[in-house]
Amino acid sequence: MRSLAVPAPGVYRRGGIHDPALRRGYEACRRATRATGEIEYAVSLLLPPPLRTATWALYGAVRAVDDLADAAGPAGEADPGRADRLEAWISAFDTDLREGRGSDPVRRALIHTMLTWNLPPGFLHTLFEELRQDADGRQFATWQEWRHYNSLINTPLVLRAGSLLLRATGLSTEPEALAAGVPDVAVACRTAVEAVYLTDALVDLSDDLGRGHVPLPQEALDETGVRRADLLARRATPAFEELVRRLADRARTWLDRTPPPPALHPAVGVALGAYTDLYRLRLKAAADTPAALLHRRPALPRGARLRLLLPARAKAALAWGLFPFPVRPGSPQPAPASEGPGPAEQARSAAPGRPPAVAPTPHPSGARPPRLPAEATPRHVAIVMDGNGRWATARGLPRTDGHRRGAEALVDVVHGALEIGLEYLTVYAFSTENWKRPAAELQALMYEIPQIVRRLVDENLDVRVRWAGARSRLPADVVEQLLHFERITRDRTGLTLTMCVNYGGRAEITEAAARLAREAAAGKADPDAVSEHAFAQYLYVPELPDVDLLLRTGGDHRTSNFLPWQATYAELLFLDTPWPEADRRDLWDAMGQYARRTRRYGSVPRVVAQAAAP
Repeated sequence: MRSLAVPAPGVYRRGGIHDPALRRGYEACRRATRATGEIEYAVSLLLPPPLRTATWALYGAVRAVDDLADAAGPAGEADPGRADRLEAWISAFDTDLREGRGSDPVRRALIHTMLTWNLPPGFLHTLFEELRQDADGRQFATWQEWRHYNSLINTPLVLRAGSLLLRATGLSTEPEALAAGVPDVAVACRTAVEAVYLTDALVDLSDDLGRGHVPLPQEALDETGVRRADLLARRATPAFEELVRRLADRARTWLDRTPPPPALHPAVGVALGAYTDLYRLRLKAAADTPAALLHRRPALPRGARLRLLLPARAKAALAWGLFPFPVRPGSPQPAPASEGPGPAEQARSAAPGRPPAVAPTPHPSGARPPRLPAEATPRHVAIVMDGNGRWATARGLPRTDGHRRGAEALVDVVHGALEIGLEYLTVYAFSTENWKRPAAELQALMYEIPQIVRRLVDENLDVRVRWAGARSRLPADVVEQLLHFERITRDRTGLTLTMCVNYGGRAEITEAAARLAREAAAGKADPDAVSEHAFAQYLYVPELPDVDLLLRTGGDHRTSNFLPWQATYAELLFLDTPWPEADRRDLWDAMGQYARRTRRYGSVPRVVAQAAAP
């Protein structure tokens, strides 16, 4: 019956997963699910491809992190490096999630599923925090402690998986909808998860004992007189066999008390029924040979497993056929992690007539950029270039002279950004509020802005130019030039310089909402499937990652409607230096200050990275 264990051909294509790198991530999660979640994998095959691959990503990724927390060293001894590996994985996940991509295949699949199905990351951060403690060992004194741990680790994950099924049937995206319409069903759902967790604790006992861990509360051992030392020594005693029978009966009772969630699609009901039936079968296998649990993981009887799954597969296929529904994920696939330019990009870069990128010019002082730890280096810096007019006025010069001097400062900062290896630099060149300025100054700005961008382009630096802003009120020639600079630099792979011209943060969000509303009204977008990632696709520059560091010169301490969506978690730094007096050294110093700050994103403090001297 090989068809029960191998996904149907084209499952990724039918699931809307076309990117080869993304497929590799989902395949890694599928293999992890199949290897460690026999029941979960078998039930996933009862679901349509989009839901099937999503469950693989959730289970496979959490399994990978759990393995890091549980990893043991030689001879079953504690591995001192596992906590560091776990911390590195979690930190990388936070970074990848903010950027909407994954730097490793498993994280890539997990993040794609979260963005596609609009799953908030809070439940994963809670799980990660508990697994951090697992890395140092975890023992339970009472059933209450065991249940609390389960409520933090297992229950949220199961409820989020359930929310995928609800999203697919068009009912709700919230796990709490699992409890709608049935009295006390939320408690019943938690009880069902506890039954599954208790069953797995019995089935995985041998592996846990190999790591020196007893996954059962001491209170349960005391109820039957089982000694922890006997368990760790794998000594089968009558008391242990009685413990297994009692716990199996308890888990079976918990499963029997769980009512099915209301208003489910028939095929989803078939899948959930198969899931609980398979766990009852697993409990029976454990209770039939309790002493063997100390030495090996009991396998599900093949014949009984097939007698459950074959009818379930036929019923699920019939239900999907009779009651089809559109599975409409909430967002497009995130871009794959940067792996260098692909063949098409390389071909364009080598196209005849296209001059190669030149290196940035060193600073006249001979200053060199600091060496910053890669994990503490901002990827995206945004700058409010303030103080041009006041700088000129203080020197008795026309305000337009301040803007020309500010343009020179921008050129130097761009060279410095290239030197230090910054990926994204976004500058506030002209806001929607700047139209209130005198006509002569506006005329000068409409001339200076395209000229400074042209100068950067003509220097053949490895800079890709993007424009963020509204077309309204901008002179047609300015719009034409900005779009031209975008076109001719689109193949550059170094620094992405985004010029915010005629830009207002609220206007950007309002326009995005209007575009989304129009598509929803036309039936091209599902309002219930809107996620943050999906909404961001309607912004001026959808691929622009979140701002890590927002720098403002000129002495004012406000962000002035600059990138409110992208800078939600940005570190803020305000300088008294007016922009015409700034240069690349101010950028480098700001990036160094960023590297010394602790970035928590709502979590607990981590070790602060230190920047090395240049």
